Order: sequence, then structure tokens, then C-alpha cells
Amino acid sequence: MKKLLLTLFAVMTLAFVMLAVPVSANAASVNNFKITSGINTGKTSEITFDSTRVVSGTAEVGSKITISIYEPVTVNGNTTYKYIRAYNITVGSSGIFSQNISLKEGKNYVVVAARKDGKYSEVRTTITRKNAVLKATLSQSIAMPGSSSW
Repeated sequence: MKKLLLTLFAVMTLAFVMLAVPVSANAASVNNFKITSGINTGKTSEITFDSTRVVSGTAEVGSKITISIYEPVTVNGNTTYKYIRAYNITVGSSGIFSQNISLKEGKNYVVVAARKDGKYSEVRTTITRKNAVLKATLSQSIAMPGSSSW
């Protein structure tokens, strides 16, 4: 029952976040919106051992940038997204934004959205944070080419 309630809460939270700011299906993109570091926009997912990541980019002056983090939750084959936290930034006169975000262990579904004057742009990715025990184990298990320790 507790899992069902958590799933229902996650679905309602995601629906609220998505409906909070209506966006037309053919809304124009925010001028100069681009992620310049912290997220590889050429990939749909990344893996890290780091607990934080600095996401930086550019956008039209005055744009509202929201970096939202969700945790994918799968119950009975259905995946929903549990809201974890959001970071809000207003792009200043330089046209640059930067935000240090916290990552939990496991999958972090990250949405970086830019809004200004009815225009909307976004970048989505999944960043999977592996734990320190795995990192330590891997660092002890590195084999050199040609060695017979395998």
C-alpha cells in the first residue's frame, strides 16, 4: 500500500510540474539556450561516481532556467518519476548560467528547461551515480594488458 501511495504521489507531482507552466506544442525555442558543460547533450545517459555536477550554459538574458531532478520508479512494469529537487536560476546580463546540482546514488533523471516570453527549450538526460564501494573495487581490479592476473 505504501508503494502504491508513493507511486501515486510521484505521478501527481510530475503531472503538476508538467502542467504548472503551459507550453504550446509549437512554442519557439529560447534564444541562445545551450548546455555548455555538466551534461553531454550528445548522450541520453551518463554514469558518474561524483555526488555533484556543475551544469552550465547560455540563454537569452532574463531567461528562467529550472534544473529539475527526478528519480525513476518502476512498479509492475510502469515507470513514473518521483520529484527529488529543483534549482531555479535567472540568466543575468552575461547570458551565462551555472548551477551545482546534487546527485543521489542510482538514476537521476535531469531536465534543464529555459523559459522566456512564452518560449521554451529543454534538455533531458539520465545521470546514474554509482557508489564509492564500486569505485574502490574497480580501482583495485584494474588489469594491465598482457598481464596474466586475470
